Amino acid sequence: MSQSILITQCLQEDFVKPFDEGEPLPNKLHVGYSEAKRLMGANQAEGPVARMMAWAYRQPPNKLRIIHIRDWHDPADETQESHIALFGAHCLADSPGADFAFREPSEGRAAIVNSLTLNDFHGATLEKHLEPFAGQKINLGVMGVWTEAKVTFLAYELATRYPEFRLAVCSALAASSSTLRHYMALDQLERLLGVTIHHSMNQFIQFLGGEGAEAPLPGVGAEHPSIEIVGNGNLSPIDGPLIKYLFRDCKSVSLRSLDGGFSGNLVLAAQSVDAMGHQQAPHVVKIGPRDQIGMERSAFERIESVLGNHAPSITEFADHEKRGALKYRYASMGKGSVTSFQKMYMEEEVEMDEIERALKEVFKNQLGRLYAAATLEKCSLLEYYMFSRGRAFSLRKILQEITPPDFLPEKKHEILAQSENLLKFYEEIVPRVRGSVYDEVYFSYVHGDLNGANIVLDSKKNVWIIDFFHAHRGHCLKDLIKLENDLLYIFTPVNNSEEFSEAMLISNALLEHKDLSRSLPHWVPVGVKSPQFRRAYHVARFIRSFYPDLVKERTSPLQLYIGQLRYAAHNLCFEESTALQKRWALYTASKLASKITEILLLDDRLA
Repeated sequence: MSQSILITQCLQEDFVKPFDEGEPLPNKLHVGYSEAKRLMGANQAEGPVARMMAWAYRQPPNKLRIIHIRDWHDPADETQESHIALFGAHCLADSPGADFAFREPSEGRAAIVNSLTLNDFHGATLEKHLEPFAGQKINLGVMGVWTEAKVTFLAYELATRYPEFRLAVCSALAASSSTLRHYMALDQLERLLGVTIHHSMNQFIQFLGGEGAEAPLPGVGAEHPSIEIVGNGNLSPIDGPLIKYLFRDCKSVSLRSLDGGFSGNLVLAAQSVDAMGHQQAPHVVKIGPRDQIGMERSAFERIESVLGNHAPSITEFADHEKRGALKYRYASMGKGSVTSFQKMYMEEEVEMDEIERALKEVFKNQLGRLYAAATLEKCSLLEYYMFSRGRAFSLRKILQEITPPDFLPEKKHEILAQSENLLKFYEEIVPRVRGSVYDEVYFSYVHGDLNGANIVLDSKKNVWIIDFFHAHRGHCLKDLIKLENDLLYIFTPVNNSEEFSEAMLISNALLEHKDLSRSLPHWVPVGVKSPQFRRAYHVARFIRSFYPDLVKERTSPLQLYIGQLRYAAHNLCFEESTALQKRWALYTASKLASKITEILLLDDRLA
């Protein structure tokens, strides 16, 4: 690969030097305690920036050109008076605050550009260092601060002066005045300037031409920490070094597998002992595919400050080869067994009060903090929930697999009619309305994949939410719709044709919920006698009791029906569901397709 360029932006002590929580800001332009810790790490010499620069300095100059831009101010210079007056004294020439916050390069290894203002090209030498690459398709990566100011201004100048350059920023290697502003700026860079945003350091390294190269993991290879696996579970040769790095200040770490997380990930409860023999606070470690873990870190950091002590905090992260790891700390997670909401729910002896307490904690005290900031947005919910005509092809194959000739032969014609009704919706209705039917609905940040395994309960009955990989700004009912779907078609067993008839009665009752500002009736539908269905109805009713506060005046059931259809149809391919549960999901999906079509016709939106 041709030569690439790495530019560091204002990675200087006055901007990013870590300090103790509670101490005053060193100056007006420091990014603050939280952002400095996220960017530099608890130990500045071993954190993300230090690791990245250790890799960069090892690269041959003919493969990676390094340019360090630093603020460099002279209070005696009249041309800088207004800048210093506005932002206060910072990065004064030759002062400790102007020093780089990482190991300085050997002489000649990197170009140093002194920036006097917000524009790094004005009165500076940056253009001279980039001019040899003008007109070439060069990969250029930027890391540093502030994301919404200096990094953004630099990206704008680069994109307009050198349109052939391919620009990228790594979210783990940039920071701002707050994490929220950091990610808002990254979204703008991606949307308006076409800058590629990487969420994994090694992905960023590969962009810069480091195929097969790794940012070093300090401490890996040392005797400590010793690693013990309790119970079932094994670490791969790649996962071991990640654990050693995450707990590099420890003498030992004991790991126990937890439920939760999507397939291919390890979710581990960790109990560690530091070098002095003190038992540290418990942590949860998640290890999985590198890029997915990077995206989960990014998604979680966007909402971490809102959730506060009701959610974990990321204390460390790293990636190595094709794997990534997150180290979560939970404010008050107790010792002992940890179970998922799904397992708790499916225990016959669990009390309804316990179920409702857990759901209230999730939807009121935790995710409710996100929903409270919901705003009205114009949206095609069919597009948002990823409906497409192409889905009909895979759906037809799935329907053939779950309805073999000997499956409920007495209902063969009914099943085929429901299948055709659902397919017709995907093949004929969706193409006609997907991009033209818009509604105003409430959007907020949502978890995005709230299934029963992503809600965990510790031995003290504290309720925790895990796996924020899909967290995003979306339809505020999405999490509730998803959990209700799993409640019905995964958690609730259907053992025979008689029980299947009761399942249909439950669906019929729930589908009559047309005014989302009103609660479902207290009474269970007539004919429903089996305990699992009676409980499922009451829990669904409790979940829907949160709807009025979320939908406010937007009470049309269309937003509920579209979300329900998305998940009921998707449920047809879930391995967790039995044949009868899938048949139940098909029944509901077919009815939903008819109801959505009927509403569109009544509203004269299906021309």
